Amino acid sequence: MSQFLKEVMEQSNAIRETVRMNRNVKLKSNGKPFLFTGMGSSLAASELLVSYLHSNGIVANAVDTSELLHYHKELLRKHQLVVVSQSGESVEAKELVSLYKDAQGITNTKGSFLANNVPNAFFTYAGEEKAIASSKSFTATAALMLLLGAASINRDLSADLLEAADVLQEELKNAEEYQKEIGDFLHPEKPLILLGRGPSVFTAKQGALTLKETARMFTEAMSAAQFRHGPFELLKEEPQCIFFNPYGITYDLNRNYVLEMAGLGAKVLYVSDEPLIHENVKSFVIRSVNEFVSVIPYTLITQFAAVELSGKRGLTAGEAQLISKVTRRQ
Repeated sequence: MSQFLKEVMEQSNAIRETVRMNRNVKLKSNGKPFLFTGMGSSLAASELLVSYLHSNGIVANAVDTSELLHYHKELLRKHQLVVVSQSGESVEAKELVSLYKDAQGITNTKGSFLANNVPNAFFTYAGEEKAIASSKSFTATAALMLLLGAASINRDLSADLLEAADVLQEELKNAEEYQKEIGDFLHPEKPLILLGRGPSVFTAKQGALTLKETARMFTEAMSAAQFRHGPFELLKEEPQCIFFNPYGITYDLNRNYVLEMAGLGAKVLYVSDEPLIHENVKSFVIRSVNEFVSVIPYTLITQFAAVELSGKRGLTAGEAQLISKVTRRQ
């Protein structure tokens, strides 16, 4: 078993421990809107939280840390900054918290530069993650950020997050079957498009990143609505896609959309609460819990795809030659 797959298997406990250790904690706003910043999977988790806050009428922003550091510093005066870095040692995060002393931090690593240099730090409890691609640290970070976001509007998502951990644990029992079916359906040498709406856009973004880091595949993630505005022409090439569609606001719209895509020749791996029947569609039925929390169990499919498609390309998921776990140069 690869290190990456081993860490995928540890996700349920990581989420439960993160929720257990962060009950009754809250971000401090100081009367300003929140500005969340991260890189890679930390940015995807940040964007998920911003989407959750927006859906509840709360203004917040998420910005790539490097872009914030070099191009958008004026935002810092008007927002309460929250820096997200799983290692707490990423070069951009270290520079930003050195400049902005009132930042809060979200990290997986106690004793890290980030944890030691912010007045208010929140921790995930995923344990050490050694594989290059993020798995348990992403889902634990997403869980913590949703928990913090809910607390900021006096709500509690802990029950849903713990239920999502249970769903993960159940689905992990079928890892070999999932990997085989993914390998039979998706081609590792062809580009892959990942789509969703609402929170599922960030499931797609994280999945695309994971597959780039592991299987070295060319992937692109976007909202299904944005795909309609131009990139829809790619369906003439009969592409392969993954579409995430949990129960939610656009559920029926998405089902019809996938059927249209499949009818035009796209091969669609469809992840949802109910199956969709079409000769060009492969359905994986996973309980979503709720639309925002669905990011946690649905990410499992791209993690399994990373393992299987890496293997088909002669690679080991989670091992890399050009990058390291902690990015120390810009």
